[in-house]
Amino acid sequence: MSTDDLIGLHGKETSGPRWAAFRELNNAAARLASEGRVTEAAAMFAEAYALTLVDDLDAAGFDGRARVLGNLSSLAEGRGETAEALRLAGEALRACERAEREAGDRYGTVAVRTSVLIQRAQTFQLLGRYDDALTDLDAALALTSDTGTGDDRLLEFNLHNTRSVLLFGLERFEEAETVARRALDLANAFDPRLAAHPYTNLGMIAQAHNAGDDAMSYLRSAEQIHTAAGDLVQAALVVANQGRVAARMGDPEAAGRLLARAEQTFLDGEHPLRAAEIRLSRAHVAFQSGDADLARSLLPQAIEALRDAGHVVMLAEALGVRGDMLAAEGDLYEAEQAFLEARALYEQTGARYQVARVDMRRALAISAAAERAADPQEQGHLVLLALNLSLPSALATDAIRHTYAPGRAREQWAATVAIPAMAHALHLVTVMEDGALMSELLEHMSGTVSLHAPASAAALAPDQPPPDLAAPDLPVPSGEPARLAFAASAFITGTSADFPAPQFALPPRLRVNPNRPSALEPWITETEHRYGFAIRSDQVVDSW
Repeated sequence: MSTDDLIGLHGKETSGPRWAAFRELNNAAARLASEGRVTEAAAMFAEAYALTLVDDLDAAGFDGRARVLGNLSSLAEGRGETAEALRLAGEALRACERAEREAGDRYGTVAVRTSVLIQRAQTFQLLGRYDDALTDLDAALALTSDTGTGDDRLLEFNLHNTRSVLLFGLERFEEAETVARRALDLANAFDPRLAAHPYTNLGMIAQAHNAGDDAMSYLRSAEQIHTAAGDLVQAALVVANQGRVAARMGDPEAAGRLLARAEQTFLDGEHPLRAAEIRLSRAHVAFQSGDADLARSLLPQAIEALRDAGHVVMLAEALGVRGDMLAAEGDLYEAEQAFLEARALYEQTGARYQVARVDMRRALAISAAAERAADPQEQGHLVLLALNLSLPSALATDAIRHTYAPGRAREQWAATVAIPAMAHALHLVTVMEDGALMSELLEHMSGTVSLHAPASAAALAPDQPPPDLAAPDLPVPSGEPARLAFAASAFITGTSADFPAPQFALPPRLRVNPNRPSALEPWITETEHRYGFAIRSDQVVDSW
């Protein structure tokens, strides 16, 4: 879809002298877009598109129309005009169909159609429409061939790179890493300039595992490649991710500097949606470093832009930060409203860890309010409410380790994500002075995985009802989780959507004391109901 010295689809056969002016406009606009000159590029693409609005449009013209519409769709997404991006992509696909009907693949239109499907899948991902993204990627996969030609190799790379991002969004981190490494191999074999993209994906996967040094190493490699290739827009994206990693590693000064640099690039290049994403991250860093005034000045602008664009995942992140800020200001009710909206958005995408993470943030906010409370009765009420959020969140977060094969990633998850979450729940159980629950929870944490899936046995029947989630002064989420996106995640590998455990079966439930009802079992039942996946098998074993 671009000039010969830019990475893109070049077509099998020239479209002839009739479309020479179109080709020059489209190619020149692609160059402007790569330099971040978005307004000029959009105007030139529109001029090229206008040349195809004739009554006697031939197959070459329909092919050209599809190419320029794909480029316009990409620019629309960058502006945050996601509905327009989808409309343009749909029109591009219709143009592809017309060109192929009249001339087959004479002009390389099949590759264009494949590329537009991949691009539209990326827009669907941004909107949290993972089922639609999967459908487009499957359709694109069906169109690719193993001929080894330049376009086919580029499309194979794009498919793997996009699929790795989708897997990451579905929290299938190990699969995402495998696919990203395949994309890296394809990039190195086809055009090393493309390697920056899988390096970025590997960096974000490492960040998810709290492997900050590894993440920064990947991202620096990606920045170097993009910079050497003259792709300032992609380099700025990588710099922004470096800023987020720096913040997570406890270096707010470096984080603020990197994020501000990246945001300015996008403001200069007229990419308001990307700028809004970075503004959110700047607000988060400012809040964490104690600059509440800066955070308050940045966050509303980011939320408005992300909401207008329908950018589901980043809007959920922004609302989570808003909840943290409101809770710190003592406005617990408004904080809950923000947290619950974020939670609903994450449920919509099937991001079960993020749902649990929001619940833990709610628990932390309520725990802090309990510590500030002067009335013992109010304090006890808040501690119980915090426990009702913290313990199921911790149990779910700990159980997610069983989706990992044994190895470094699994241990990093346990050490840096699951254990801190469980520590907060244990603290609240200690405050409640519930010795039975404490002992069972410690036994539960000590339970190991089983090497083989056991025959099903009757689970411990709850001897008491699940914890009461209702509270008169705070809203609570619906107890029924969204399931559609969980089903979508299974399409990728065909594994169980309920709980894909690639190596081990789930550990059994533990019977700590056969002479009294289980104190933990009602919490396990509530956790599985709340988050929509099993955290222990049905097998029951005595712990002693």
